[in-house]
Formats: sequence, structure tokens, C-alpha cells
Amino acid sequence: MRKIIIFMMLCCSLLSMSVVYADPLVITSTFGPRINPITGEYSFHTGIDIAKNYGDPIPALFSGEVVFAGPKGGYGNAIILHHADNTYTLYGHCSQLFVVAGQKVKAGEVIGLIGSTGNSTGPHLHLEYWVPTQNGGWEYADPLILWSQK
Repeated sequence: MRKIIIFMMLCCSLLSMSVVYADPLVITSTFGPRINPITGEYSFHTGIDIAKNYGDPIPALFSGEVVFAGPKGGYGNAIILHHADNTYTLYGHCSQLFVVAGQKVKAGEVIGLIGSTGNSTGPHLHLEYWVPTQNGGWEYADPLILWSQK
């Protein structure tokens, strides 16, 4: 039931938002269970990996505020944006960051460049989408839901 409620909340919040990213999307690793290509162990992939060339621009999917920009463990150089609907997006493995914490960005604004920093097998964008839960926390949601609303 909780997942249905979260899905309904996502659908309602996304009706007024539009996703900014060039088509076609080439997904090299989907959201959910997988064999981790670095460790070889079974684990849960908390986002999607989008194939891009090294140095390609990374646009912000939605307008929001930068809450983090810098090195973040296995994500390498990462950016976390907080959006008006209380969701977050994380952009990982960036080669360069063009934003700083506290900065406001608009949908489509280039926030960094594709790279292969952190735990990465090659240049790509690791994208995560975090949604609020009823208990005041956040949980991972499949970022592909964002494109299903286009």
C-alpha cells in the first residue's frame, strides 16, 4: 500500500514538472537488484546509469537548489539538487562541477560534465531520484518514472 501511495504522490507532483534531458536515453544499468560491476557482488542499484561521452554536459532535470556539490565516496564528484516538490536528484561520476551548495538552478541549466570519477567503469551519468516518505524520510525511486510522464 505504501508503494502505491508513493507512486500516486510522484504522479501528482510530476504533472506540473517537465523533464529536461536529450533523447534517446541509453540506460546501461537499471534501478534495482543487480551484480555490481565493480565488486561482483549482488546489490541494489539506487539509480540508473545513462551512457554519455566524457565531457558531455549534464543538465538539471528540474529547477531547484544545490544542497551538495563535491566528492562523495563511490559517486565520485556528485551534485544533489532539492526540488520544490520536496524530491531530490543526485548526479554522480561528474568530471567537472559548475555549481556550489546554496546555488539555485533552473531546469536545463548545465550543472556539470559527464565523467568517470568514484566507483565507475567508464564515463556515464549515475542518476538517483529520492522521494519523501510518510515518516518524514526519503527513499529511492526509479528515475525512469520521470520520463514516463513526458
